[in-house]
Amino acid sequence: MGTRHAAYKAVLDKGYSSEWNDDHVVSFADEVDHVCDFLGDVLTTHWDTAQTAAGSAPVISLVGGAGVGHAFVVLNTGGVTDQTSCMRHECGGAVDNITSIADYPVFTTALQIAAVHTAGNVLEFGFMESGTAAFIDNQDGAYFRILDNTLFAVTGDGAAETATVIGAFTEYAHYRIVMVDVAGTDKIYFYVDNMVTPVATHTENLPDSNLTLKYNLRSKNNVDSTARVEGCALIRNRKTS
Repeated sequence: MGTRHAAYKAVLDKGYSSEWNDDHVVSFADEVDHVCDFLGDVLTTHWDTAQTAAGSAPVISLVGGAGVGHAFVVLNTGGVTDQTSCMRHECGGAVDNITSIADYPVFTTALQIAAVHTAGNVLEFGFMESGTAAFIDNQDGAYFRILDNTLFAVTGDGAAETATVIGAFTEYAHYRIVMVDVAGTDKIYFYVDNMVTPVATHTENLPDSNLTLKYNLRSKNNVDSTARVEGCALIRNRKTS
């Protein structure tokens, strides 16, 4: 397969992706995918666990008995109230944010909620600000929450939040959060297992800060909490301006 003559190569005026073409880009689609299957790199290559407090730091582990093992990232709090096990995605090997609502990002994860207490806010996962402490109310973000044994979809702008009751949760499920702009209005969609019909759609109290991916787990009433992440993926639009 030959290459085009230099005389026919288009000139990039400003280098915006709207000017890019196959003279300049070999294989770079309109979306950028990042997948963590937790089978290759050491967890701390891309994830920071420093927000863990008294609980066990998340670790990649083979779970199950002989002949039935499966690799997960395991978060475990221990059995004392308000111990946490937390992980947040890094940027360039350091604690920082990696995306924003302007990217139209899509987050998908497969999660096993093995044990949480039936009272209190015990689990949050999705888009959150990197520097914000775990389990802070009204934080910038778009994420799922388990509170009082009920699954919620949550968005916050740093001053107020919107929390929609989804209902009962299953031990193992796939979750997705999609941020888009529809007819000039930002919207955030939440999905559980069914990736066609959202379980919640938010248009208010949307995040206006840069964000990363986080999983935060907490014990309550001296009951141990355990969650296992099988994998996650992030899709972002290529920048157009």
